[in-house]
Amino acid sequence: MKQIAAAVLERDFRVQYFAVDESAEDVKDSIASWGVDVSQYESDGKLSFIDMFALGVERLAESYPLDQPEQIVDSTMKFSDLIAQGRSFTLKHLGKKTMGIMDSLTPFFLMVEAKKVFQYGQVLKYATRFAKSIGIATLHTHVLDETIENAMVNFADIVLDMEKRKSEGPSHGGTLRLVKMGKTAPASRGYYYEMTENGIDISTAPMI
Repeated sequence: MKQIAAAVLERDFRVQYFAVDESAEDVKDSIASWGVDVSQYESDGKLSFIDMFALGVERLAESYPLDQPEQIVDSTMKFSDLIAQGRSFTLKHLGKKTMGIMDSLTPFFLMVEAKKVFQYGQVLKYATRFAKSIGIATLHTHVLDETIENAMVNFADIVLDMEKRKSEGPSHGGTLRLVKMGKTAPASRGYYYEMTENGIDISTAPMI
């Protein structure tokens, strides 16, 4: 997601980044590592961050061990607030090329009931239609329950399935498959990906 953000900023997109898996500061450092002037894009109003990770950590420190995980999420990651942020960003840049990035939905499933997350996914689907946009999702298999993974596929227009390589030692790659591409039948072949210092490399043959 960070690599995509870096690429589209250089192509005159406006980007709103919801940092869920790690703090906004860490995300900024990663995007900057690709030679992007993050501070300048922020100053120009072309890049903004919603630091859900930092809010969650702060709330957890304040409430532990009194609150349950669901209560912590309800006080920091309210879906209505996320929707409002996205709406405001879209209207502010109406007529411009925009991209909204949420780096992960997995924490939501781990902390609140699935029904709420599915409802939010449905709203995201409607939002992309309203904005005449395309929803793209990456699905990391075997992280969530298979029924949840299958259900979430319906909310995006394009779905990429990434499965980490099975190996005894540290693995930085795996297989990539196009699961869905609108109403077009996806290619039956798969690809290989490798995480490198310069981003994700994708190839039609296994990488050595």
